[in-house]
Amino acid sequence: MGRVVITRLAQAGFSLLALLLLVFSLVRLTGDPAYFYLPPDANRQQVEFTRRQLGMDLPLPVQFATYVGNVLQGDLGISFKGRTLGTRVVDLVGQRLPNTMIMGGAAMVLILCIGVPLGIYAAYWRGSGLDRGARLMAALGQSVPSFWLGLLLILVFAVWIQVLPSGGFSGPSNLILPAITLSVGSIAGLSRLLRSSMIEVLTSDYIGFHRMKGLPERSVIWKHALRNAGLTTLGYLGVVTASLLTGSVLVETVFVWPGTGRLLIESIEIRDFPVVQGLILLYGGVYIGLNLFVDVLYTVLNPRLRTA
Repeated sequence: MGRVVITRLAQAGFSLLALLLLVFSLVRLTGDPAYFYLPPDANRQQVEFTRRQLGMDLPLPVQFATYVGNVLQGDLGISFKGRTLGTRVVDLVGQRLPNTMIMGGAAMVLILCIGVPLGIYAAYWRGSGLDRGARLMAALGQSVPSFWLGLLLILVFAVWIQVLPSGGFSGPSNLILPAITLSVGSIAGLSRLLRSSMIEVLTSDYIGFHRMKGLPERSVIWKHALRNAGLTTLGYLGVVTASLLTGSVLVETVFVWPGTGRLLIESIEIRDFPVVQGLILLYGGVYIGLNLFVDVLYTVLNPRLRTA
């Protein structure tokens, strides 16, 4: 097991380094940010001075090595937009991250409270109207783009019915539509995956044995069947948790939610390279870290992998 953990850690470190190199290279393909922060009639001396201020006058290998060294020390750099004030990327992300986590947390509550029971009972009453309805809802939920669903919810509940705000972040009511939008696709995926796993478990000899012992059906389903079926969905939940952070980019833009997703879009528009690099590094780190955690946890919970 120790060898598995060490291998996963090495893979995670290599993935983060590759992500750093990829993001560093791609943002520089968008053009020289010095021209964006200067008036159109700026002369060559002004451009060169601004490039020195931004640290863009050094060779690319030197810029990358410096950036990696700073990241290893927990320094994501200074925002180009706020360079005159010395605004750090860590501070900008720290201001927006709690808002994203609030929306992601609300979406996760909906995913677990709706997706888990829906998948379990669709499997238990396989072939019933509930099962057919759940499968139809899951298919629609996974096929509808989140930004389109968000705009539709705004149209219905903010424009036509006028019972919920269309965007912003001024109170709990502003959280309802973004959380629903962010959770629908994951609810659909979780319910479908859990349904398939539960069908296989419910028809196993293991569950039949517990029924023969006279255990209550609720205990058989929620305790014994779900415990075994849940291992299959564990990896998916890790991906869902990470996607609540990264998938918030479009949702936050639609609902004008002041989170990291909207900050990323704003930074791309003004070519604020340090902020873009820092946010994508954060998103990638969350994905890689959660996948690593799920791999290790799955190894701990699965005896066959522990002895491999």
